[in-house]
Amino acid sequence: MKILNPRVGMLSNHEVLTHITAMKARYLEVHQRVGGVNAMKAENLETVMKEVRDYLLASPCANQTDENIQAFMRAVSAYPLEKGELLQIINERPTTVAELDCIIEEMDARFSDDQGQDILAVVVQHLPPRPKEER
Repeated sequence: MKILNPRVGMLSNHEVLTHITAMKARYLEVHQRVGGVNAMKAENLETVMKEVRDYLLASPCANQTDENIQAFMRAVSAYPLEKGELLQIINERPTTVAELDCIIEEMDARFSDDQGQDILAVVVQHLPPRPKEER
């Protein structure tokens, strides 16, 4: 395998989970249509897909939707955040300013305390809670 265009785009955990779920559905459809022997796939692909899916279902992306992410991106567009920072916020869904400070490079130099609280409020408003927080 050869990577032709490194870093062309980044995927959020939600996009990876959606892709893995769709890939599993496609495989099952082919398996039913042509039989298991003809629908072969890589030896450990099923194990890797299951482990990645289990990990992602325990992360914040388990409850996210495309609409949540789009609403968050529109709301946070007022703040000059880097693409990587936005991706990490979506993937991690910080709940405290301290967590947000770990994601945003030089946060205290780039944003005031009030702006940090505002960004956190946007996160809480638009991104659903982590699965563990629902209890």
